[in-house]
This record gives sequence, structure tokens and C-alpha cells, in this order.
Amino acid sequence: MRASPLRYALVSLPIALGALAIGVAGASANSSSWGDNGSGTCSAAISQSQLGQYCMQSVTGWIQINGGQPQYQAISCANNAPGGSPGLSWSLDGQSYTTENGSVWPQLAQSSDIGQYVGWQTGNGSAYLDSQIGGSITAGSASSSPPVYGTGQAAVDNIGGSGYWQAAIACLNAAGVSAMPNERGAAAPTAQVANAAPVRIRDKTIDTVDGKNGKAFRAREYALKKNVTRTDTRTCPAGMVRKGKLAYTVQEFPANGTSPRWKDRSLVDVQLTPKGTNAGTVEMTLTRASNPTVVQVQMRCGKA
Repeated sequence: MRASPLRYALVSLPIALGALAIGVAGASANSSSWGDNGSGTCSAAISQSQLGQYCMQSVTGWIQINGGQPQYQAISCANNAPGGSPGLSWSLDGQSYTTENGSVWPQLAQSSDIGQYVGWQTGNGSAYLDSQIGGSITAGSASSSPPVYGTGQAAVDNIGGSGYWQAAIACLNAAGVSAMPNERGAAAPTAQVANAAPVRIRDKTIDTVDGKNGKAFRAREYALKKNVTRTDTRTCPAGMVRKGKLAYTVQEFPANGTSPRWKDRSLVDVQLTPKGTNAGTVEMTLTRASNPTVVQVQMRCGKA
């Protein structure tokens, strides 16, 4: 059954049991606010509206999580941007959706009581997740030219074994932003058919900075090639220092969109090293992969 929307920045939610079949036949999963390929996030944000007219979920790849591990995942509405990574094709579920503004949904759907609209589901493996309080978000803007893409964050606690999960956030176009205050009364926008591009992966920066409260969440995604070592350094904004430990996630993008088998998972050697008080370095080498693979490196910053 589908759970109610995640109330991030408020309280943790209990586990919602799902009856979705993920990946191979017979696989089971638990989920929250998922719906069809993450569309539950849009259904919660804009009631009684056609998906794609106002809102399109931005869906991650399949994220590896070990048993007993909490995890955060930064998600950008830029996933569905023209030329974005992984691209609109990853968020679609095989249907043709009507769209506005050239298939652009840049603004994060949020409300004062819900916060951001986030969903997740588990895939192959034995992970069993509970929703946790999320972190910083960036609203973005559908009215800017060019549009400013919003970012959200899924947060989960795995009380099961190792396995896969994926997350989605609800992203709005200009019509969707107008529809939010009056969900049932908005006029339908001029529509066109969305053309989904093949799955692609590229580097992406997903940073949120809260200058008022003096904190930031630095996330960057690195598209890896097998047996090629990549290194990088991330630095906190001026006046902030690194807080807590550096972290990372491994994300895979199978061509058919279904969860990989855990035994076939991508293997990445990741070395995270604090640097001074306000930076961190990462060194990554992808040693085994059946699917395009991305590492997201995360660093939290706060007032010095």
C-alpha cells in the first residue's frame, strides 16, 4: 500500500509496507510515497492533475545500501532537464506524458506542512528501510530564465540486510507552481508530447547552501569508467568548516530501469580523506560494473 507523503524536516515516519514487484519476478520491497516509478510524489503534490502537465518526478538510479546503515541521497530536478543526467527516460515509466515548457520541471514541490515531497522504494537484496528526517533543500525557480533547478534529499535508515533502493522528488513546471495553492482549479497548460532520451550519466553538482543559518550540504556525482581512477576535492563555502564525516553512495543505472541483482553490483574502491578544516578529497576506482555507475560524495559544512 502507498504511504502518506514523507514529512521531511518534521518527524520520522514509520515503515510503509509495499506490494511492488521490483526487478525480477517475485522480489518484494517496502516503500513510502512511491506510486508508479516515483509518481506518488507528484500525486501528493498536485492532486487530480495529469502527470507531466504540472509535475514530473525526478528519479535516482538504484542505490547500494549495506545492512544496518543510514543513508542520505541528494536529488536534483535537473535529472529531467534537456540533456540532463540520467535524463527524462529514467523518470518515465513507459507511458507518454504531456508536457509544457520543453519538458522542463525545475522547481521543487514543497509546502509548509509537508516540506519536500519525497518517495523511495527498495529493490533486490534484503534492505528494509525506514524514513528519517531529511536535510537541506533548494527550491529552485520555474520562472527564471534559464530555470534554476531545485534539489531535495532523501534520508533512510536500513534495518535490514544489504540491497538496493531508489528515491524520487516531485518537480514542477510553471503551471505546476501556479497549481500548488489551488490544486483543483488550475487551468491545464498547452501540452506537447515528451520525447524521452536514452539513459545517460554525467557529473553533476547538487549543493545546498543555507547562508542564514550558516550551513551547507555539498554533494557531487561522479560518472565513473571501469578501471579509471578519479580524484577531486570539495571545499566548504567561505566562513564554514567541515562538520561530521565525509560520506558517499554508489548508484547504478540499468538500461531497463529495474533493480540489479545484489551479487552483480558495481564494485568501487572509494577513499575519503578530510583535508584541513574545511575540505575533503575523494579517490574513486570502479573495478567491476555491469551498469553505468555514479558515486555521490557528500560533505556537510557549518559555521566555523
